[in-house]
Amino acid sequence: MLTLSRQRPPRGTTCYRCRVIRFFVVAAIGLAIFALVADDRLHYLQSVTPMRAALAIWAIGIAGLIIKIVLWKLESREASADPEQGEPPAA
Repeated sequence: MLTLSRQRPPRGTTCYRCRVIRFFVVAAIGLAIFALVADDRLHYLQSVTPMRAALAIWAIGIAGLIIKIVLWKLESREASADPEQGEPPAA
């Protein structure tokens, strides 16, 4: 998915691939700085376990799914309430 477009980006903007590479470099540098600075204070992170992280990801995903379904139902209900919008004009 790195090559979204074969065309050159507009002048003054960066391409998607360059943004991904820059984000990766910044994240790697940030992680290295965090490891150096928080070396003795990492006991606070013992409460973060792989199971809790997985449960948090599941909870966020399920909440997002429910919100999207509710918004989709509301949108379809609004579209069905206004039947004149989709009909062609009478001649």
